[in-house]
Amino acid sequence: QMHPQQPPIQWGGAIMWRGTTPGVPVRSGASFVGVGSLRHRVVLYPISPPDPATGLATINWIAEITVDNAEGWTQGDWNRRVELSDFAHHFEGWDFGWLDVPSMLRGAKEVFEYPMIDRDPVPTWVDGHVALLGDAAHVMYPVGSNGASQAIVDARVLGASMLSHGVTPAALRAYDERLCADISALVLRNRGAGPFGLLGLVDERCGGVFDDIEQVIPAVEREAYMARYKAAAGFAIETLNAAPSTIAPGARIAA
Repeated sequence: QMHPQQPPIQWGGAIMWRGTTPGVPVRSGASFVGVGSLRHRVVLYPISPPDPATGLATINWIAEITVDNAEGWTQGDWNRRVELSDFAHHFEGWDFGWLDVPSMLRGAKEVFEYPMIDRDPVPTWVDGHVALLGDAAHVMYPVGSNGASQAIVDARVLGASMLSHGVTPAALRAYDERLCADISALVLRNRGAGPFGLLGLVDERCGGVFDDIEQVIPAVEREAYMARYKAAAGFAIETLNAAPSTIAPGARIAA
């Protein structure tokens, strides 16, 4: 209604299968792991603390491939429950010792299929007394784990704007001016590769096969790449921790 001329939902050809499986968290115990290439990968991370008795946490995983999107999304549903046999063959042999992908996929009680979709950014999130936030404002590819967190940031910035301008259209305009342009750029950045661009670099340079990652992408280059993404997405830890609260504790809008 706010942007009736906006183009249709954009699907770039990526299909995701998502599930959760009990497993042992890897590396730090809270690490986000991406394995594979830009067009064929698995991502996983724990979403619960390990059980003290078993050491197993709930591991959230996403298995993904990219296919030709010339005919558009033909499945009808934007999410649907599927059988393991519908997609597991794409990941046969993905057993790296420290990570057995086929076993992880089999351990899920249920799996759902989603096309990876977004929409073109809009020039404004505000129309008079109405403001969009979260996915309504900036639905984006889930490649940087920042869709839900950005919705929280939106709400905090909107609240801070109301503290400064009252519950007025001016507050909505200030919120829009603060976030819309920058987050629109992030939508387009995620449509590219987001943080998974590192996997693309590895693939380009050695076909994904190496003995020493330092000979392919040195640590300083990896860290610089991720620092650029974190800064664009608002995830720069030192900057976040040093910043004042978006809304001061106890702040209230005057009646």
